[in-house]
Parts: sequence; structure tokens; C-alpha cells
Amino acid sequence: MKPIKTPEQHAEALSCLDSLFSRGESLTQEQRDELEILATLIEKYERDTYPVASPTPLEAIKFRMEQMGYKQKDLAGLVGGASRASEIMTGKRGLTTEMIRRLRDEWGIPADSLLGGATPDPDPSAPTPGADGAYDPDNYPLKQMYGRGYFPKYSNDWKGHRKDPAGLLRDLYPHGSGVRRELAHCRQGGGENAKANRHALDAWQHRVLVRAAEKKNLPAYDRAALDGNFLRWLAGLSVLTDGPRLACEALAEKGIAMVIEPHLEQTYLDGAALLGSDDRPVIGLTLRHNRLDNFWFTLFHEIGHVLFHLSPENPVILDVDIDRRKTDVVETEADRFALDTLIPPGAWDEQVRHLHLAAEIRAAAKRLCVHPAVIAGRLRREANDYRMHRTLVGYNEVKTVFGITEEN
Repeated sequence: MKPIKTPEQHAEALSCLDSLFSRGESLTQEQRDELEILATLIEKYERDTYPVASPTPLEAIKFRMEQMGYKQKDLAGLVGGASRASEIMTGKRGLTTEMIRRLRDEWGIPADSLLGGATPDPDPSAPTPGADGAYDPDNYPLKQMYGRGYFPKYSNDWKGHRKDPAGLLRDLYPHGSGVRRELAHCRQGGGENAKANRHALDAWQHRVLVRAAEKKNLPAYDRAALDGNFLRWLAGLSVLTDGPRLACEALAEKGIAMVIEPHLEQTYLDGAALLGSDDRPVIGLTLRHNRLDNFWFTLFHEIGHVLFHLSPENPVILDVDIDRRKTDVVETEADRFALDTLIPPGAWDEQVRHLHLAAEIRAAAKRLCVHPAVIAGRLRREANDYRMHRTLVGYNEVKTVFGITEEN
């Protein structure tokens, strides 16, 4: 393998890198070594040829936009709207910590360049404590949270307890609770994410971590146990009526804390991968879309995050509106992992992608040992037409498996 010296060699190396990444856990040791060498060569070429560091944060952003062909609307998706993007581009607004994090993670701009020697501006939309350490109750769907049991010390008297909303939030976020709290961070850009209530996302995240911490008897997490054989077996559980429940139990047996926690209003949240207080991987699922195809795709998407993206440096990955197409590298990798694990690429190309009839889809599902909803959901996703195969995707067949009804 030779050093990269030309744009053509750089493009070829990136193509090889993408091809290797797409194989996930199936890589041989020789291919893993090749991937590592390729990444090093690409990084060196880009560092020498396209230096990102700039005298000011604005120049760093403009340089990256010009280099990658990004427009101001792309920046708007990262910084919280068109008006903020316009103010940043004209120098009227500085960058908040959350903006710096997103520009670093999703556009690859070094944090040093984005800081520019200045303290980041506070993010006006972020959940922030007041002077007394409390959170502003007006920003949270407290009644819904109360009904869901978010406040253990309070129950069965909403009319009385709603008179002390600050007290409810103090109960939710007690000092010294031992639960790691990171600012809720949605990786998906645009769409519902732009309207998501980040305070509600923060509360949901906290609730999931609290519930995960209560699971005391889980074995130690062993990443190696989530190998290709186990993942193929896990996908095969989709053919069983109680497959979703069995899959969650199987992951718990591998040391992953599994939590089913319905989404809160204005969050549009489908799932999350988190690190618990003991650095144990946590997968939270909302079952917002009560469909089998959505359950299996979301579950494997979050497993992809656990395997490849979750770390102490990146301990929170919230997935909003998961059916929406993404451009972020991390989310694209998790999508590809889920799609290729549920339906291997060879099988998809040779047996599945051109199917139209329900009988054909059911027959292919039987051959591949997956539920027809897995194939139907993939076909809908690839066609970007969610009116297709409505009888095959398993509407209203997930929550009942977990004993969830409208009443509870």
C-alpha cells in the first residue's frame, strides 16, 4: 500500500475505506489491518493537503463548507435553524458548546479551530439550571412525565403535586444521584429533529439511565459476544411472535441494559444508545411506531451504535425520526449495519430488491429466516414510499409482546 499523493488516489482510497466499513464484523484480521493503514494514509493526505485549522472559527467553517460543497442550509441543520446559521456566517453570533460538538463530530472540524481561543456562547435552547439549581418547569411535559412515573416520590395526586413543579424536577434530578447526565444530543439533522424539545429529550434520557441502573444482575458486557453468528441468530428471532421480547432478553444476557421507555411529547424519539454510570451500554427503545419492521431496524441500528460509536467521549446517541434518510457519517454507518445484518447484501441484491408481490416477499423471508416485515420495511425504505406493503410490516404487533396497552 503506497502513500496517497493525488486527488484520484485519495478518492480511490476513500472508496476502498467505505467498502471495508460496510462489511462490519465480517472483516478478516488482514482486512482490519488494511482498513487501519488506509485510514492513516487518508488522514495524512488530508492533513497535508487540506489543513482545516483556521485563524477564526468562522474561517474554519467556511473552509469546510467550500471543501465539501456544503450550503448554508446544511449548517442550519447543525446549529438549530436558518436564522442562527445566518448570524454565524455574518459574524453576529458565536458558537455554543453544542454547536462546536456537532461541527466537530459531523463535519470533522477540529475543536481547537472552532473555539478560536474564546469561551463558547451559552446555548439558549439547552436545558440549563436556574440560580437555585432547579430546571425551568415550563420547558418540560410534566403531566405526561408524572403519569409515566418519572417522579418516584410523587404519585396519584397530579392536581396537588403540580403546584410544586420545581419540587418535581428536583426529585427527577437529585444531586449525587450517580446517574451520568449529558446534554441530550440528536444526531439526525432536519425534519422533526429541528422541532424536538431538547428538555424533554434530556428528561427521557435521564429516565432511561435511571431504569438501566436498577438492573443489578446483568452479566459483564462482552463486545466479542456480539459476533456475526449471534447477530444472525438474533435477526432470526424476528420470525417468532414474541421475537422482540426474546431479542431484548438475549441482549441483556450479553450485558446490555435494555429499556423500553415510551417517548415524551415533542421528542419524535425512536431509540438511543447510551453509556450508563458504570459504562455499561444501554439501549433505549420507545416503540413510537408500533410496527415490526421499525422495531427490528431500530434495534439493530442501536446495536450498531453500541458496537462502533458509543464511547466515554461519545456517551449519548439519540435517534429522532429514524426512518428519515441521514447524511451524518455515524448515523449512515448505523443504518448500513442494521440493513446488512438483517438482510445480507448478497441476498438483498440477488433475491430481494426487485420483489413486489406479497407472496414473493413471504417466500423470500422464509428462505432468509426473517419475518416478512423485515423485507417489506427495507423495500419501503429503499423506495422512500411508506404506502407500500402495509399489510406486511406488522402494524400494532410490537407493544403487545411487551405487555404494553393504551391503559398502561
